[in-house]
Amino acid sequence: MGNKIVILGAGYAGIFLSTNLSSKLKDLAEIILIDRNSYHQLMQEIHLVASGFRTEDQLKIPISSLIQGKKIKFIQSNVKKILPDKMIVMLDSEEIKYDELIICLGSSTKYFNIPGADKYTLPLRSIYDASIIFDHISKIIKEDKKHNIVIVGAGATGISLGSALAEMINLSENKDNIKVNIIEATSTILYGWDIKVKNKIEDILKKRGIRIFHNSLVERVDEKTLFLKDGLQINSSLIIWTAGVKGFNIDIEPGIEKTNDGRIIVNEFCRTNQYDNIYSIGDIAAMKNSKGVLYPPLAQIAVRQARYLADSISERYTNGMTPKEKFDYEIKAQILSVGNNEYVGLLNNYVVSGDLAKMIDEFTKNTYMKSLKTGGKNMSVNLYENDFFSQVLAGMTFAGFTFFKGLEKLAK
Repeated sequence: MGNKIVILGAGYAGIFLSTNLSSKLKDLAEIILIDRNSYHQLMQEIHLVASGFRTEDQLKIPISSLIQGKKIKFIQSNVKKILPDKMIVMLDSEEIKYDELIICLGSSTKYFNIPGADKYTLPLRSIYDASIIFDHISKIIKEDKKHNIVIVGAGATGISLGSALAEMINLSENKDNIKVNIIEATSTILYGWDIKVKNKIEDILKKRGIRIFHNSLVERVDEKTLFLKDGLQINSSLIIWTAGVKGFNIDIEPGIEKTNDGRIIVNEFCRTNQYDNIYSIGDIAAMKNSKGVLYPPLAQIAVRQARYLADSISERYTNGMTPKEKFDYEIKAQILSVGNNEYVGLLNNYVVSGDLAKMIDEFTKNTYMKSLKTGGKNMSVNLYENDFFSQVLAGMTFAGFTFFKGLEKLAK
């Protein structure tokens, strides 16, 4: 066995990278995947666990099932520290030596140093967090009295959660007693999204009875009250914090360059500036696109970075070639869940909703799972490539997918 390639984190970036690398490298290197959990989490649907439309088990995929038959060694442990000069990762259980290290540890909740925010609000960064929220909501909807539920942050997570909770509440007997509120610091929901999508989604939220507070800065949080800087006080039975994320806090000695919010700064090849053998991808990585703007922490970015890095590393191991092409990706589609079975988004600058948006979401999930299980050898994996030919093949695969889904619908 050759060099040791150690991958930290089995989120979207880490699990996709490890399975794709395994199918490309075979015996050319030892691949070690490390995560604190024994399962991979489908994070894009955790709001549906919080609202009771999905179970925990539906979104937990055992890592053992994803790496079965692949030459990947999995270690379940917490990462304590990275020592780059010694090329060692310190775990709770042992020390691991590496030749190449890829850090894919994701993100954590950012509270912006607001007093009481971390103590009196619930985060939504894992299936466990979602289950805690569901337990609270389940108790609230059984009580025959007035309740306010407050969600701080109108990004994708906050909007998906708010719409799903409103749908859950509207199915209960006490729906008239419970109000969902979304607090946003800026003038618009879904910062960075197309205005046409924002308007459509905001209409959906209002029809479900959700109150949206724009330009509302949180000053502090108490156990049952949210205090805004404009003097408004909102009493609440439950406050959920989805206002921002920062890079997962990992101890690295000596340190490597990070942004103010803890994301590891990498170049266009996903490599850190200080160490040629340390890479970072996914939410924890701070990489600029061709326009000089940081990529947002999105699953579709994480997966495409993983695909790119798997290609780059395997090319070097098999042909001795360093990557010539830089990572560059332009987001062509964004689909957002706005309830149990409703989706809205943008595809090539066109707003999509209804059955088409749902089909795109299903196709994306189907492609992702197949790519994990095959190590990136399925036809639809072309979705993650940027060249014209791959995009044509991906389009043809999607056409076939929708055709057979349509047949299934007709047969019912």
